[in-house]
Amino acid sequence: MKKITLASIVIGVLLVVGGAVAVLVGIEYFGLKWGELQSYVMLMLVFTSQFRMYIVRERRHFWSSRPGRELLIASTATVIGFALLGVCGIIVPQLTVYEVLFLLAFSAALTLGLDFPKYYVFRRLGL
Repeated sequence: MKKITLASIVIGVLLVVGGAVAVLVGIEYFGLKWGELQSYVMLMLVFTSQFRMYIVRERRHFWSSRPGRELLIASTATVIGFALLGVCGIIVPQLTVYEVLFLLAFSAALTLGLDFPKYYVFRRLGL
């Protein structure tokens, strides 16, 4: 349990740093106001959590095994559904297509970047 907790802390810290970078981009580059920033952060959390499922389900690199069809369908539907909520401004303040696509790409890149330290930490700790 101690090793899993340590590995989770490493991944968690890296996720927090990535989230902080995304928020800074939203504020400084996109110039988002409070309501838009809330939508932006919500989408970032949804996108990163969907992608994070792929790295935590595999102890090796996430591409080492193919996820099940149901997981792929559910994850894709969630990402598309929330992206449409953000772009269309349904229930939440509206974001531009560019901002949503940035978040999607950033979340995917963050996930890919997290996979390498995850793999290293898991190997190092013998998980």
